Amino acid sequence: MKGRTLLMIAVAFLLLEAAGSVAQDSLQLSKAISDYRKQGLAYYESRQFEKAAEAFKRAISIKADYAEAYNDLGLTYSALGRHDAAIDALKQAIRFRPGFAEALCSLGSEYYQVQDLERATEVLKRAIQLRPGYALAFNNLGAIFLESGKTREAIVAYQQAIRFDPSLAEAHCNLARALHEAGEYETVLDHLNAAVRIKPDFFEAYNNLGVAYFQKGNYKQAGECFVRAIKLNEKYADAIYNLGVLGIVLEARADAMAQYHRLKSLNPRLAGTLYEGLHKGMILDLRKQ
Repeated sequence: MKGRTLLMIAVAFLLLEAAGSVAQDSLQLSKAISDYRKQGLAYYESRQFEKAAEAFKRAISIKADYAEAYNDLGLTYSALGRHDAAIDALKQAIRFRPGFAEALCSLGSEYYQVQDLERATEVLKRAIQLRPGYALAFNNLGAIFLESGKTREAIVAYQQAIRFDPSLAEAHCNLARALHEAGEYETVLDHLNAAVRIKPDFFEAYNNLGVAYFQKGNYKQAGECFVRAIKLNEKYADAIYNLGVLGIVLEARADAMAQYHRLKSLNPRLAGTLYEGLHKGMILDLRKQ
């Protein structure tokens, strides 16, 4: 009897030891998964997208249903311009976590990138159903409406984005564009000024602000905005072109020629258009975002 008791105690100890080993292995796996994802996010932030993708894939290789890592991988593929791969990764994120509003919003953006506007609209509306105050989803939905020629619907979507997140600079900039297209000019400057106030390095908004000032005949402020946009992004061809057009309008030929020379290597087509304006007196349109 005593021997049997000792045997049972020994077995119990072995079982406890095995359970402890399994728990330890599980903790190590969890740490590895977390570490790979953290590594991927760090690479993503430093714009090392290929390395980021590899880190996220390693996390997924350990945890096949890791929805967050699939979402991160989708965003990384998008940054690399691999939109079909991004769509596949984001679908996996949603498969493993059906209520993943962020992944749905990102998937909508990817469908927009490949010009599948119908699916993009459907997916973004699903994201908003899951999160009724999802400002970014409203903003992205507005972009689809605007591209589809539904200017009024775009305005409403952008207004909703700003309502839920007044600090979303992109929504202010996009609303200004939609209002301008609708011929509702009263608050265009207000929204563009809000965009650059919220996001001081928003070079596209500075360019659009310059266009708005130009159209009001305020050439001094228009020029300042174009120059500011170029300082923020020295390769921003639209703003360089617009500064050249302003030079033509102000009969500052040397200034316009300087912008033409800057454009030649950046955007030969725009450079050619500006050259035509310089030498043939063509009426040129300014470039907006």
